[in-house]
Amino acid sequence: MPLPLRKVVLLLVVAAVFSRCADLREVRSFAVTSQQVMDKHRTAVFGYASYSHDSAYIFRYLPDHLRDVDCHCEAAQKADAGIANEYAVLSTYFATLAKFADPNASINFTPMGAPLPAGAYGPVTITTQEASIAAGLARGLTALGTTRYKAKRIPGFMGVYRDSVAPLITLLKIRADNLAGRIGLLQLQLDRVTDSLISFAQDKAVRMPVLFVYEQKRSQLDATLLAYQQRVHELETVIAGGQLIVDNLDNLHSKSFKDKMMSLVNAISLNVK
Repeated sequence: MPLPLRKVVLLLVVAAVFSRCADLREVRSFAVTSQQVMDKHRTAVFGYASYSHDSAYIFRYLPDHLRDVDCHCEAAQKADAGIANEYAVLSTYFATLAKFADPNASINFTPMGAPLPAGAYGPVTITTQEASIAAGLARGLTALGTTRYKAKRIPGFMGVYRDSVAPLITLLKIRADNLAGRIGLLQLQLDRVTDSLISFAQDKAVRMPVLFVYEQKRSQLDATLLAYQQRVHELETVIAGGQLIVDNLDNLHSKSFKDKMMSLVNAISLNVK
């Protein structure tokens, strides 16, 4: 074989091997979509502070004074900020995973806030386990910012997923499911309150304003509950996608893996806005 032809063949072989190591489009697509999920939930309007505010007047609907329905929501607001920071840490993780799957990308970390310490914050409790996982993940991501990771290091990076990311997403999923249950209780109480007000209203002219306010609030809670149920589903799908990568670290280029991964990505993408 002529020398130039040998060189061409050698270059093709090297290119093929490099392409096999570097071409992780499905992993990158999953990471980008998962980052979008975390960013969406990080900025959600309704949280524990909103729940506390609504509870103050829905569960105490016949107050003697305005102060009786005051919401002392500072602790719940702090909890919402801590939870939002956990989503921000997870967003950074998936942004980094996307860059690891693209050897040509550079990694640039944005400073992350300190995770909320363990403790009770109004209607929510940050467990020691959750605080430890979030803090450890934040420290780990900061350390990775100084390391020249590439696609070949994904197996080690997915160890972080298994040990810290999946547990943290699971805790957030449980929290989302818990808040969905609380919203359901608000709806039941709202129904009872409205029935009571309508039944005992001596002036029928009062009933229409009551019904109007009820319809507005009920529609808002219906939409919020649906959003939280969807959040639970999206977080479950992200967990499944990460586990799929962990289970196929030696098989990331197989057609079976790619098909399953893109199916999960498409399922997530349908609801990310």
